[in-house]
Amino acid sequence: MVTFLTRQHGFGKMNWVLGALSLACALLLSANSVIAEDTKTIEFMGQKIVSAPGTYLVRKDVNIRSLPKTSGKRLGKFEDGAVIEVAGRVAKSDWYAAIDENGPVGFVFGSVLSPIIDGRVDKDVTGELQVGPGLRCGFRIIFMAKTGGDGGLIRSSDYETTIVCERNQQRVRFPAQMFITEEPFNGSRKQRIFQINVDLLDGLHDLDDIFSTITLFDLDKNQVRFDKTTEPKFIAGAASTEARPAESVPEALAAALEIALMIWSPVVWDEIFERAE
Repeated sequence: MVTFLTRQHGFGKMNWVLGALSLACALLLSANSVIAEDTKTIEFMGQKIVSAPGTYLVRKDVNIRSLPKTSGKRLGKFEDGAVIEVAGRVAKSDWYAAIDENGPVGFVFGSVLSPIIDGRVDKDVTGELQVGPGLRCGFRIIFMAKTGGDGGLIRSSDYETTIVCERNQQRVRFPAQMFITEEPFNGSRKQRIFQINVDLLDGLHDLDDIFSTITLFDLDKNQVRFDKTTEPKFIAGAASTEARPAESVPEALAAALEIALMIWSPVVWDEIFERAE
């Protein structure tokens, strides 16, 4: 059974900073890494790999090899806690091709790697949408802090959100809290799927606790899709909201919030307009 994360309190203090590199595709065009005719396959240090760029957290000291096998020459090592970039992995194996700002570094065995993303956004995420007949909303999402990461806890980034909506010439402003897991929510090493929550605190609804709308950011499919809410009666209809495209954290946050606004039932909106400012 998969356990989804929920928040019971306010934002925690930042206790870690992800220093992941942001590498351009030009790295894969270096002298030792040439794109093949099949754009999903590249040549890396004389080996063909499946292109799958990503950022990974090293969970245990690991050797860097010249070949995707333990008999390959040892080129160095990554220490526990290091954040590395990979260009992809060898097909049908667990060997990943590590790169840095200068190009190819070597091959690393993937059993000690965990896919991660950096939830920090340097610019506020804003947007607006037509939620329904006569109901239109705008929003601003502000990065607050990073939390978790110790004692086996999943790392995450927290955001404060302000939502302004108009319905039948009435305008309300209300807050929401959001977070995105920076590691796969289900502990997977291979599936880059991250949980995004949109949380309405008590006072905006008749529940005794937070009302959460849970979405999943699938980085391999470049989409955000609705998963569930903590209160089924607050879902409109059959919750058939389609997945929204997203290739980055800002796009994923906007998509998650838009899905939440679209999925809330008239009961939720009636209470928001009654209780909000």
